[in-house]
Amino acid sequence: MDLDFRDALLTASDVLEHLFCGRFTYFERHLGLPEFQERREKVRRGRALHRVREATNRAYLRKRLGVVDKMIDVDLASPRLHLRGRIDEVLFFEDGAAGPLDYKFARDPGRVHATLRIQSVIYALLIRENFGVPVRRGHLVYTRSGHRAVPVDYQADDFRTVGRVVRRILDVASRGTLPKRAPAGRCVDCCYRRICV
Repeated sequence: MDLDFRDALLTASDVLEHLFCGRFTYFERHLGLPEFQERREKVRRGRALHRVREATNRAYLRKRLGVVDKMIDVDLASPRLHLRGRIDEVLFFEDGAAGPLDYKFARDPGRVHATLRIQSVIYALLIRENFGVPVRRGHLVYTRSGHRAVPVDYQADDFRTVGRVVRRILDVASRGTLPKRAPAGRCVDCCYRRICV
């Protein structure tokens, strides 16, 4: 029997987990087996960092980036896009555009990893949908590299990619089709490895 996921709202974590291994979607969304992310040390540290950032420098604007206003810790959702998320900061630029800023408890690797690009694109879609303004770029702030702000410039294909992944997730969640297993190296730290066949 197919389940109805037409009203499902997916997070960036849902999308990234699906890209890592589609079986996350099957176990978590179709079978309803929680992952318990909050037990992971890196997740706990990241959440603690976000609480500190929310409480400090609330009025600080990154004027070098052309920021004229910002909102902190913004919950956004779009039933039309089947997405929801909590964005560290929504930046409003002097050219009338907006964009997400996301803090990362990490060192700047010198390039924007694909997973972080996808997360930023999801936040960009939510900002565009909820504020009705253009979103051309976002920023990642690497707290272990002197709070360096690294730009993420979006391409039209970035937005289409997220749309395709969301459709695949909803399909797996509703039909219960078991996706192909990810490469074995990804299974080492997987919370579902003991039940995955």
